[in-house]
Amino acid sequence: MKFLHTADWHVGKTLKGRDRLEEQRAVLGEIVRIAEEQQVDAVLIAGDLYDSVAPSAPAQQLVVRTLLALRRAGAEVIAIAGNHDHAPTFDAYRPLMGVAGITLVGGARPPGKGGVIRFRARANGEDVQLAVLPFLTPRYAVKAAEIMTNTPAENVRAYDDQIRHLVDALTGGFAGDTVNLAMSHMTCIGGLFGGGERTAQSIFEYSVPASIFPVSAHYVALGHLHRRQALPAHCPVHYSGSPLAVDFGEQDNTSVACLVEATPATPAGGHRDIGDPGR
Repeated sequence: MKFLHTADWHVGKTLKGRDRLEEQRAVLGEIVRIAEEQQVDAVLIAGDLYDSVAPSAPAQQLVVRTLLALRRAGAEVIAIAGNHDHAPTFDAYRPLMGVAGITLVGGARPPGKGGVIRFRARANGEDVQLAVLPFLTPRYAVKAAEIMTNTPAENVRAYDDQIRHLVDALTGGFAGDTVNLAMSHMTCIGGLFGGGERTAQSIFEYSVPASIFPVSAHYVALGHLHRRQALPAHCPVHYSGSPLAVDFGEQDNTSVACLVEATPATPAGGHRDIGDPGR
């Protein structure tokens, strides 16, 4: 199967009072064009579609129209909430977007209740399993009482343990005859920052090792760090980076969309960065 991995659109972001909606519109239009030209089976959007939990009406309109255009291109469209998004709103609109063939996931879900999304690739009918884990703060991953009484090091271990447990539960059903994918919005230890991330929600107790993902995953699509990069792990683990420079300090980042091919028998091997939609 062939799919497109993108993340960290941050639609609605302004810089020093300057509206950037037209820039964002051009970039997302380029992503739609790539999906159409490449005839991808799926588009995976790994969080931070918006820059704010209360995006403006024009920002919401742009995101919704982009998601619909991607769906009209024939792709499965799956998007998860990042730390900038409002997860409850994603889940509130989940039924409506589902009618349009678009899957939104705001909060963590069990495998049988939306935590694992199954579909068939349109090109060759290959079965796909996609485990999704939106952004989780320590408050939701670790009991509040523990946060109050534990040392920072203990909280780091507790968050790591809980995220590891969630990943294990979501990927435990990965089979040998399916394309097994995972998507999350998180900080992996050793990842390089792009420059515009919220540092307070990216370091210390928010970090986990990339080794939490199993060897049975053919590809792991991550969002949160704005720099395009791959991380050493048991399976291919990639940040797509932001498709445009989100903030000051990101002007030297390479802005791309990640085109990936995988089969049940092989990890993602047809991976390549295409376009330069951020420039």
